[in-house]
Amino acid sequence: PGRMPEFDELIAAAEVGEEARKFLDGDVGKCLIGMAQQESQAAKEKLGTIDPKDFEGIVKLQRVVWNADHFEQWLAELISNGEAAINIYKQQRS
Repeated sequence: PGRMPEFDELIAAAEVGEEARKFLDGDVGKCLIGMAQQESQAAKEKLGTIDPKDFEGIVKLQRVVWNADHFEQWLAELISNGEAAINIYKQQRS
């Protein structure tokens, strides 16, 4: 009984990781990653030319960069967590 929630959590993490991998490998995932990268690059370029006194504009552009850059990281974390869950499951079974 004590191991069941952990087992369920491992299975859930593995399934989510696999779904994230499929998403990244699919056309929509590739398209969204490309869009996020383009958005981040455009915002970085604008940061180079924005008026240094435009605090709100700078913060807005920084948020765009942060969100776009973290989108791919979040998916990578889901995949990594899924792989780790599979490895833990395999270790528990042996």
